[in-house]
Amino acid sequence: MLAAMNRVILFVGDVERCANFYRDLFDLSPIESRRPSDEWGELDAGGCRLAFHKAYGPDGPVDGPTGGPNNPHKIVFYAEDVPAMREELIRRGAQMEDASIAGDLALCDGSDPEGHRFQISNRL
Repeated sequence: MLAAMNRVILFVGDVERCANFYRDLFDLSPIESRRPSDEWGELDAGGCRLAFHKAYGPDGPVDGPTGGPNNPHKIVFYAEDVPAMREELIRRGAQMEDASIAGDLALCDGSDPEGHRFQISNRL
């Protein structure tokens, strides 16, 4: 490996709302020196940091959601038991699709408050 990935950045309209969503949903810890503010926030996601950066367009700050079909990235979280994790995430308020199971592979997609896709999967 030439270099290890240490951070994934989502460009969002509401940094605090998105950071708090992932913090609360997956029990991620805020990086003390980079707690969510209007411009930036970082969470410890276990081996990688999940960061949120205020989105800007040609006319200045973007205040609306930035996720959707034209912004096709996906964050994937490991779950040993995908159906059980799906139920826990729903209990915590996430909008989750049905789990898909093919042989030993299980996965399930969801969306954050701005429409960014995330997935839980048992694939290491």
